Amino acid sequence: MACQFDTNRKGFTLTWILENFEYCVQKTGNYLKSPTFIVDTFERSKWSLWIYPRGHTLERWISVYLCREEDSKGPATIQIDCELAIQALGGSLLVSRSINKYEFPKKREGYGFTTFIERESVFADRSRFLPQGALTIRCRMWKTNGEVHTDGQCIARTRIGVEKRAFLWKTEHFSFFHVGGEETYRLKSTIDDSRIMSLQLFLRKNHSSDAILIKFTCFDVSIVFSTFKSSLVDAKGDYVDCGQHELWFLPTLQSTECLLSLSKDTLMGNKNLYLPFDSLTLYCEQIFSTGSVFQDIECTAYGCSNSFITNNVVPANIKTANIKISETSYLKMDLGSMLQNNILCDVKLCVESETFSAHWLILSARSLVFRTMFQSDMKEKARDRIDIEDLKPDTVRRMLLYMYTDSLEELEWKTASDLYYAAEKYQIMTLKDKCSSFLKSNLTLTNACEILLLSDLLQDKELKSTVQNFIMKNDKSIINSSSWKLLMKDNLPLAAETMLLRFKE
Repeated sequence: MACQFDTNRKGFTLTWILENFEYCVQKTGNYLKSPTFIVDTFERSKWSLWIYPRGHTLERWISVYLCREEDSKGPATIQIDCELAIQALGGSLLVSRSINKYEFPKKREGYGFTTFIERESVFADRSRFLPQGALTIRCRMWKTNGEVHTDGQCIARTRIGVEKRAFLWKTEHFSFFHVGGEETYRLKSTIDDSRIMSLQLFLRKNHSSDAILIKFTCFDVSIVFSTFKSSLVDAKGDYVDCGQHELWFLPTLQSTECLLSLSKDTLMGNKNLYLPFDSLTLYCEQIFSTGSVFQDIECTAYGCSNSFITNNVVPANIKTANIKISETSYLKMDLGSMLQNNILCDVKLCVESETFSAHWLILSARSLVFRTMFQSDMKEKARDRIDIEDLKPDTVRRMLLYMYTDSLEELEWKTASDLYYAAEKYQIMTLKDKCSSFLKSNLTLTNACEILLLSDLLQDKELKSTVQNFIMKNDKSIINSSSWKLLMKDNLPLAAETMLLRFKE
């Protein structure tokens, strides 16, 4: 919802970054509080943000409030306009709500939005709302009475403490596993080898079938909340989702259980696929949250540009002595700021429903393809718009970030594959090399065939050779997988070429 008041006034902005937001332990009715911050230009009044990760009153919502602290300086009440928003990685707003002319008293109670955004909306679109697991809340404030002459800005960070574990859990002779039986897996501390948790797999009669359950017993009283995700590894090496669960532990209740989505009857019905050698193999990911929170104010500034508060850029009129500064890093920051804030852009890249503003000069300097377009009459045809039909918006955003700042966001193999294709298309060779190196280092049984197809399509002999060697080392698992069948269907000569390597000396 757009603000119903003037946002061009001088005011104050808090940017609150919440790392590992998914693992907040607060239940419905409980909030997580930001570091308190004092606004010098608002009579040195003290404020904080409150977020209810599972809603103030309804669990399916995230609630956000602004609060003036009880020990705040200044008058009994301060009337302000306020905008609360969720900010994307590039600075754009994903959700925005406004508060108009509200009188904030010196009380420990907040004012904001009980139904700020649905939790499902956030977690269904993690790449936008939770880049690298962090949620960013932006709060902009303006006084309605009196004039503020200087903009103020502050960055606060809160990190939820978590520990992540991933492991394979194998239960042999599963066809002989019956109600009353139990298979135990123990998690121990990496630091001192003490017990953290035990997982006990067992069966329970559920109508006409045998349900598969896991009981979790926690031995570490500091663990409050955990997520558990499991997948069955079948005979083809494919992963079959068995569900994701939230687990809560209390001092008086240190055990809980969850039900897997596949029953024993389902597995026995397709035993050759699901139970190779009569073994149930589960790939498990468990993440613990102790409820510990680390937070501080990272930076506060008045009368400074956005580039200072976000990138710590020293203003040009301040002289420094005997300090070696990386001018290259400052250049990257400034170019990134031009991209993020759409400064003097003269071309738009249109991808699906999204549009990215950019600069012909930067595109030409970084890409041989864009340079050729610029130097030819194609620029006149394109004018200020280039339509890109074979790339995703997230891929183009990542590509532009690299072109301007020479930096890459955290990659997964799929995003690296898409970016690798984009780098080849636009001849950004350094980006292509980095993506290729990432793919070589992150080959798995499930993605090798897709990466082989991509390397062959783009004629990357070095990457192709690496993938083929990987497949030969894991030939039984990969050649019996559904991914290999798709490869033979899509590119039989490539599959045959790879198979022939088995017979070469």
